[in-house]
Amino acid sequence: MSHNGSLYLNRMQVVGHARAVGHLRINRERQMARASRFIDPSSIGQADEEFSQSPESRWIRKKIKMRECARFLAADLEKSFKTEKDTLCCCGLPFFKHNRFTAIANSPPSAVTWSWKTDTNVLPTNAFGEIEFVGYDEIQRKYVRMDAETKMGDVLHLLLDVWDMKKPNLLISVIGGTENFRLKSKLKDIFRRGMIKASKSTGAWIISGGMNSGVMKYVGEAMRDYWLTAASTVPAVALGIANWGSVKNREDLQDDFGSGLWPATYTLIPGTEGNEKCLDPNHTHFLLVDNGTTNQNGLEVKFRDELERQIANTKTGNSQADVNIPMIRLLIEGGRDCLESVQTSIRSGIPVIVVKWSGGLADLLASVYESAKVQQVVEKLQGASRMRSRSVTDNIIPSKLRRAIEKTLGSNNVEGYWNILRECVYERELVTVFDYHKTLEIDVAILKSLLKANKDQEFDQLKLALAWNRIDIAKSEIFTEDKIWPPGSLHEILYSAIKQDRVDFVDLFLDCGTSLKDFLTTERLLMLYSTIPDHSLLKELICRVKRKHNCFGTDVTIKDIKRLIKMLIDINVEPYATRPANQTSQFGSNRKKESKLPFEDLFLWSVLMNRQDMAKLFWRQGKDATAYALLAFGILNAMATKTDDTELRNSLTRNAEEFGDLAMGVLTECFEADEKKTNVLLIRRHEQFGEANCLKIAVKSDNKQFISHPACQDFFRNVWMGNLALENGTFRLLISPVFLGLFLLKVKEVYYYVKEDQSNKSIRSNSPSIRSRHGTLERQMNLKRLTSEPIRSSAYCSVKDGWSRQNSESIEGYTKKKLQGIRWHLHRIKSIYTAPVMIFAHSVIAYFIFLGIFSYMLLIEFSPEMGSCEIIIFIWILTLMIEEMRQFCSTSQVKRDEEFTRVALWQKFLKKKKEYWSDSWNKVDVLTIGLFILAAILRFCPETISAARVAYSFCLMSFFFRILHVFTVHKELGPKIIMIRRMMIDLVFFLIILMVFVLSYSISTYAIMFPNSVLRVSLIRQILRKGYWTLYGELFLEEYEGGEDCTYNATIYATNPQRRCPEERGVATLLMAVYVLFANVLLLNILIAMFSNTFQKVQENTDRLWHYMRCSLIYEFYNKPFLPAPLSLPIYIILMIKWVLNRGCGVCLDLSPDLSEAQDREIMQWENVIADAYTQRLKRDRENSMETKVFEISERVENIAGRISETQSSKDIVHHLDRRMDSMEEKISSILQFLNAERNRKLLNKTEKNKEIPAVTFRHKSY
Repeated sequence: MSHNGSLYLNRMQVVGHARAVGHLRINRERQMARASRFIDPSSIGQADEEFSQSPESRWIRKKIKMRECARFLAADLEKSFKTEKDTLCCCGLPFFKHNRFTAIANSPPSAVTWSWKTDTNVLPTNAFGEIEFVGYDEIQRKYVRMDAETKMGDVLHLLLDVWDMKKPNLLISVIGGTENFRLKSKLKDIFRRGMIKASKSTGAWIISGGMNSGVMKYVGEAMRDYWLTAASTVPAVALGIANWGSVKNREDLQDDFGSGLWPATYTLIPGTEGNEKCLDPNHTHFLLVDNGTTNQNGLEVKFRDELERQIANTKTGNSQADVNIPMIRLLIEGGRDCLESVQTSIRSGIPVIVVKWSGGLADLLASVYESAKVQQVVEKLQGASRMRSRSVTDNIIPSKLRRAIEKTLGSNNVEGYWNILRECVYERELVTVFDYHKTLEIDVAILKSLLKANKDQEFDQLKLALAWNRIDIAKSEIFTEDKIWPPGSLHEILYSAIKQDRVDFVDLFLDCGTSLKDFLTTERLLMLYSTIPDHSLLKELICRVKRKHNCFGTDVTIKDIKRLIKMLIDINVEPYATRPANQTSQFGSNRKKESKLPFEDLFLWSVLMNRQDMAKLFWRQGKDATAYALLAFGILNAMATKTDDTELRNSLTRNAEEFGDLAMGVLTECFEADEKKTNVLLIRRHEQFGEANCLKIAVKSDNKQFISHPACQDFFRNVWMGNLALENGTFRLLISPVFLGLFLLKVKEVYYYVKEDQSNKSIRSNSPSIRSRHGTLERQMNLKRLTSEPIRSSAYCSVKDGWSRQNSESIEGYTKKKLQGIRWHLHRIKSIYTAPVMIFAHSVIAYFIFLGIFSYMLLIEFSPEMGSCEIIIFIWILTLMIEEMRQFCSTSQVKRDEEFTRVALWQKFLKKKKEYWSDSWNKVDVLTIGLFILAAILRFCPETISAARVAYSFCLMSFFFRILHVFTVHKELGPKIIMIRRMMIDLVFFLIILMVFVLSYSISTYAIMFPNSVLRVSLIRQILRKGYWTLYGELFLEEYEGGEDCTYNATIYATNPQRRCPEERGVATLLMAVYVLFANVLLLNILIAMFSNTFQKVQENTDRLWHYMRCSLIYEFYNKPFLPAPLSLPIYIILMIKWVLNRGCGVCLDLSPDLSEAQDREIMQWENVIADAYTQRLKRDRENSMETKVFEISERVENIAGRISETQSSKDIVHHLDRRMDSMEEKISSILQFLNAERNRKLLNKTEKNKEIPAVTFRHKSY
């Protein structure tokens, strides 16, 4: 019989046997129908359909396919058929696991070949979801079974979008031995540690075969150690790409319904069956490649190569400037199957790291690489020359390498293997041999090998280092001393570093000379603000600002940022990118504004984004350190009040406190260096902040700690005393108003300078009366004291364009003289009456007189006819009302160039109202004046004269309460006012709780004692009075027991409810006892505890609170006219006229001095020098801190331990070699002894007759 005939008979035997077992088909029909339900979505049940409609399940079922064998072909046609289990198809599955209808129908006798591309059906996958490994942690891993010909675009979409995996900054493909092999313990630890560091620092994806054997198992153990170490913000990804047909126990991953398994319970079974292995439980994702075959290795290699190339061609970011995802291959051990992968990688330009001493192919490649000669070749590419390193090897295989090739790759085709090895090591830039005897950091080797492969592309190298966030690699390998970067070449990379919050890289770029002035444009600034996350607090605040100003659109503008900062801290910030270079001041200074560096805009962006380290970097590099630190403190604290996220609020508060400490530190250093310059620094105008100074920013940001600083308090003390000498004691200040202060108070001496060749016509003095500027109405009219501004009372006076010491004996061209005579006396009187402390004393005395007159009028003289005292009170109240109007108008000055439209006026009014209403004492003033106006209206009506008296009484009470504001000047009484205010808040919350008990007790008790009461207004008072007054000890026992005249007659107590006798007295008395126990004992003690807690909090910050309150008090009386009410009425009238004429200017005084451009620059440079020294000291303190030293010591100990282990390893090798040498010497000695014995025996046999024993002995010795 021919061979074709025998094949035909074998086929018929298979078909006949299939028909013989037809009776089993009926039993399997339901199972087969159930297994094919996922093909038809209409067959899915309601519950399964509901789950399968998840986005992930729908996408996978639509896009991801699998393969099943469609034509049965016996793998061994010559084998006799015994049972169906013994009959295997070419796909690797037995006959009974096929779909028998399809297998028989598609198996004609003439078909003798089988191909998975033509003999398999493509079906929707039935294995996907999440794997839960039994016996391991509860972390579930994603997995999917997919066709070997799945489009790489769909696979990448599955990874990045469906599975929501973050794009990697590095792709590490680990190849090597698939079978279990022994890796040296030290090398294994280095490999684990390197994988962990690479994952943490670069956010790399690690791709392996995904099985629980060989090098794949070591990858999984490295990922396990990654999860066990300290938490990292970078998620670790270990992607396993395995052959579906080689996965052991894969039936646990299949779902017959096609909706996936969530999770699929997978059990690791020890041992192997053929080529099947278990999945590794420490990988994070699995792609199980399927071509319809089983137990056939190498199927996934092509799929893996294509996927890796697809990932490597993807950008690390979303912009075109981003670099492609770098890829590297890591070879550990390995055999013939890995040699082709290495060759493919070298041809594709993918760097390969060969781990020496791991055995197998890795050691062979390392030997070939190290034995090759290095040749430098000059290549020309696009007109540029570059140096390349080539490996030169001989065509003849060295005997040592030949033996290694035969041992590792086999004895067949040794010459072919040698040519492949030569090709693999030819491009030396693409091959790196890692020897753990020379270095202990495999992660550094990985990164350096990528840089070596791209050494002629500096910008790509820099982008890679930025993506990995490895500043150490950038400093050592890229930013070398001989490297010169062209101007503007680093702008795009700098933008990426700022956007990705790479602080160290930004600092490095700035050190290399990158100009932020050229870098930052309006477009780049807006691009940075466009990176705000959609669901962040900053985005929510910007949307709120847009809605408030009726702005539409999602794009962030510079005006939105200005409005946001204005909303948060009430400071006008002008971004650098939108400011003209030569903007002139609007506040009386004609000097041109210097074009500043853009650090301030990047600093504000970093603060708003809550990027603390980046903000501190720009703060150190910028100018005006104190002002910007205060601004950041205010912005962060204001943002903390706008969120309900506790973690975010704590982060914002913590960062705000850090900037507050920086502002305090710089101010302390400045104050210790020069007190006078520090006073100028505090009130120096900042045009970028709308002419605000540091003190205004501190007040707006509610920075009590800064206000309480000795430098600020020294300044306020000088302002408070005016031109009065500081040695004026408290007693002298208290009694001086009685004697009008003319003979008791001392005034600071005034000196002036005259030219030597001229008379007093040319005088330059520090006298305020002589050097007054025309900045405010009071100074122009001489109606107010010309208080000593710090620049005028400082140790500097203006002479020409320079500054000179006030206490210097002479100035070139000028003579110093003391002010004397009538001018000195006029100056002394003016200084006494215009000092804020004296204005305060006179105002307090006048206020007590006012209260006395008011009390006299209300107690004695109040009648229908208006008396003289009442007229004085009316004039006095009118003056106080004008003073409140002046305070309202002076809260926010209107600029001269500001538009005066109706909308602008309304917005300005709302702004002034908000600022005025923020002071609680202003609320008391408005309430008091309102009560007085109401009383005055009622007073002129005879029918309401009694109501007017009551209104006057309440008004007088409010005026008396206003005295508490005076106590803020005292260090002990001032904080007590804060305590009272905060305790009132506690009392309100306590009353809410208390009213629950009062109402429940009062209503219940009254209902028990007096049921069926008549509804009337007095009923509410009768119900509540018992519960409330019982708190104070009034128990109403007579009402509980009933009086002698009480009655049960409804007719009588209907008209007189007080005579009604109580019912159920026992129950009511019991309720009263319980109520008194809870209310008087429990609740009142809770109130006392709340008050004690508030008292303790205020007491801990007594000085800080008092300093802050004293600041507002000083500012209030600094702006008041020197005459108290009602004598100041004419001054107020003139001020109002001037305010109308000037459109809101000139009402309040300005503490900030007018500095020349040179003086302003000198103060700014002086502050920058102090701030730089302070930051350097902080850096040194950080470096010398205990934590830093412990960290450095731990690193040194780790390095020493590594060297000791290396030394110990070397010693072990030496000892091992010594033992081997000793053993070899012993064996050689025994062999020599045996040879000598044999030689002697032969010689003895030959010379037995002659007996030449001495000769033998001689030969032995000679031998």
